[in-house]
Amino acid sequence: MKRSFALTSLLLSVGMISTAAQSAEDVAADCVTGLNEIGLISLNSIAGSAQDVEKVIALKADEQGASYYRIIKMQENYHADSWRAQAILYA
Repeated sequence: MKRSFALTSLLLSVGMISTAAQSAEDVAADCVTGLNEIGLISLNSIAGSAQDVEKVIALKADEQGASYYRIIKMQENYHADSWRAQAILYA
């Protein structure tokens, strides 16, 4: 039993198996041809860095069942570390 658990832990740590569903991926504008647009995400007053905002968008896309998302607007608000963003979701 311990040996099986140790092997599973090892495989998880090196990324050979996953317990989570596939995450939505950022996609470039020139790559969306043929994808179905399924929604739009609008975020306001997101604290942190631009990378933090991208992570929030990816999580929201996952929650809505998107396979891909394309960020169409990301703007820092007047207050430092506060962002607005919009992204289109695709299936």
